[in-house]
Amino acid sequence: MLNKITSKLTTLKNDESGASAIEYAVMAALLVVVIVFGVSLLGSGSSTTAGIGAAFSDISDTLEGN
Repeated sequence: MLNKITSKLTTLKNDESGASAIEYAVMAALLVVVIVFGVSLLGSGSSTTAGIGAAFSDISDTLEGN
């Protein structure tokens, strides 16, 4: 009986299948931080001439040749 319990505890201790789920969660959290930081840099203004609006205006002007 004690050998079965010890065997189960040893198996549980050596099981690393949950480690990959934790690693994916950390990577997802870091990705969210990077996305939020990037969007906050692009969207730094409330008018259409600032932030992400300015970036799209510049791209549009370049494509139109203005």
